[in-house]
Amino acid sequence: MDTKNVDESDFVDTTFFTGENPADSDQEAAPGLSDSFSQKQIGSIAKYEEPVNGNNPIDMLIEMFQKQSDLMAVPVEEYDHVIGVIDRKTVFAVTNTAWKRFTAKSISDYTQRVSSLLYAHDFIEKALQKVSESNRNYGISYFPVFNNKSFFGLVSLDSFLSRIAEIREQDLQKASIIQTSMMPDKQKLSSLPYHITAWNRMANALGGDFYEVFPVGRAGSMICCFDVSGKNVAASLLTIATGSFFKTLKFIPELPSSPLKIISLLDEYLEDVVPSGNFITAVICYVDLENKTFSLFNCGHTTTYILYKDPGTAGNGKIASIKPGLPPLGMGVVKAALSKDTEGKSRPYSVVQLKPGIHIDLYTDGFTDMKNDDGLRYEDVNVKDFFVNLYNVRNEEIESTITRTIDTYIQHSMLPDDITVLDIRF
Repeated sequence: MDTKNVDESDFVDTTFFTGENPADSDQEAAPGLSDSFSQKQIGSIAKYEEPVNGNNPIDMLIEMFQKQSDLMAVPVEEYDHVIGVIDRKTVFAVTNTAWKRFTAKSISDYTQRVSSLLYAHDFIEKALQKVSESNRNYGISYFPVFNNKSFFGLVSLDSFLSRIAEIREQDLQKASIIQTSMMPDKQKLSSLPYHITAWNRMANALGGDFYEVFPVGRAGSMICCFDVSGKNVAASLLTIATGSFFKTLKFIPELPSSPLKIISLLDEYLEDVVPSGNFITAVICYVDLENKTFSLFNCGHTTTYILYKDPGTAGNGKIASIKPGLPPLGMGVVKAALSKDTEGKSRPYSVVQLKPGIHIDLYTDGFTDMKNDDGLRYEDVNVKDFFVNLYNVRNEEIESTITRTIDTYIQHSMLPDDITVLDIRF
C-alpha cells in the first residue's frame, strides 16, 4: 500500500483503547502512569519501584529496606532488563547473621525469576489464576509488570485480591441499585386509591424477593409479592427477569385485561427463563374497584392473611388465612391450572367482596424464618399475631412497626433470608 499521500490523522492510535503507554517501548514507565489504566487493569494497581542491579551484593538492600519500612519488594534487573523480584523477607533471611552476610552472594542469586509475564493492560480477574498458581507453587507474592517491553511496576497477590474484592463490591452495589429500581417507589404506591406499605430487607446485597404493583384495565391492579428459590446473585437475576416482564408488558398494544391471562403469560415466560430445578413462589392480589372485589392467587407462597373488623367494635375482628391453591411459577403448571377455571368451578384462587376496613397482608418466608440470638425461628404463629396487632397501627407507623419488630427479634443475629412485607388497606 502506498502511504505517501495518506494523512497521519487516518491512523487510529490503539493506545486509546488499550491504555498502553504511547511512549517509546524502550523507555521505562514514569511513576503515576497507572492513572492511564482502568480500575480493572493490572496497570492501575502496579507501583513503580526503581530496579536494582542483580550483580550487586545483597548487602546493599539491607539499608534500603531498613530506611523504607513500607518497601516490601524491589525489581531486579540484568543487562537493563527486569528479570524478577526480591522481597524484604528473603533479604533479611539470608543476612540475619554475620556468617550469612560473609557468605552471601549477589542479589540475582536470591531473585525470584519471572515465571510468567504480566502486562499493564491485562485485566486483573483474568490474570488472577496465573498469579495464584505462582504463589501456590513457588511461594511468589510479588510480580513485575510490563508495558510493551518496558518495566512498569510491581504488584502483589494482596493487591490483586484487594482490588478484585473492591470491584466486586462496587458491582454488587450497582446491581443492588438496579434491583431496587425495578420495584415500585413510594410515589407510585401513594398514588393508588388504597393504602399500601411495602417493606423489604435483603439478607445480602442482592436477594430473591420482589414485589410489583401493575395496573390492569380501567379500575384494576395487581399487587404481587414474589420469592425466588435460592439466594444472592443467582436469585436476583430471576427477580430482575420477573421485573422485566412487567416493565415490558406495559408496552404491549393490546394488553390483556384479565389477571388470569397475565398470570398465565407470566408463568409461561418464567418457564422459559427459570433454570430447571428453580421456581418462584408468589401471591398476586388482583383488586377490581369497579366490581368491588379482590382475588388472591397464592402460588406456592406463604399464607396470606385477610383481616376485617366492623367499625366501632372491640376485639381482634375476623381473620382469614389463604394458603397456596396453585403451584409455584416457572414450572408451566399455573397456566394449566388457571385454564381449568370454568364458571368458578374448582377455582384455585379466592375471590372476596371488597369493603372499607379490609386489610390484606403478604410476606415472604424470610419473616417466619428469621432467628434470634438463641437460634429460635419467629414461626408462623408469631407472624399471624403480628398482623393481628398491626391492624390497629396507624398507616404512618406501619413501616417503623415492622422495622422495630424485626430488629428487636433478631437482636445481633444475621438474617438467614430476605424479608418482604406488604400491608394493603382499604
